[in-house]
Amino acid sequence: MQPTFEGPIVPPEMQRPRKAKNRWVLPAAGGLVVGLALGLGLGAATGNGASSSPLSEKKLNEMVESCGITPDGYSILDEGTAIELDTKGGESFDSGTSDYVAYLCMLNEIGVPETTQQKIGRTRALDGTQTDSWDGLTASWSYHPDSGSNILIEKDNSK
Repeated sequence: MQPTFEGPIVPPEMQRPRKAKNRWVLPAAGGLVVGLALGLGLGAATGNGASSSPLSEKKLNEMVESCGITPDGYSILDEGTAIELDTKGGESFDSGTSDYVAYLCMLNEIGVPETTQQKIGRTRALDGTQTDSWDGLTASWSYHPDSGSNILIEKDNSK
């Protein structure tokens, strides 16, 4: 018995191409929606509003309360756009906090990167004032065994 064929036998190179289904439309539309959502979310998170900045007087006061740092260990400056953290040095007359857990808590709450915290911890008296920047903030700090660490963290106004 021989197989039967319906219609003429046409070689593949001569066949009409099948109509391609628009399989790319759904993934492309999904990608567009996700991209727009991410873009809007990032735009809101990096906007210039005071609520998106880690430094505002309200947020700094909340951090102070959360970390329990004493008033001799910090100063909120320029209506909450900057904060100075001060640790106690070896001199008896030196002000500053000796509660290093509260001091480290403040650095973490403000969002100081671990790399910057390492730089701060490795600063010697001979190094003078050091600086670093991240996420719209700038820190400058110095260290001396007699006066401890003094760190100024402020909004980066160079942008």
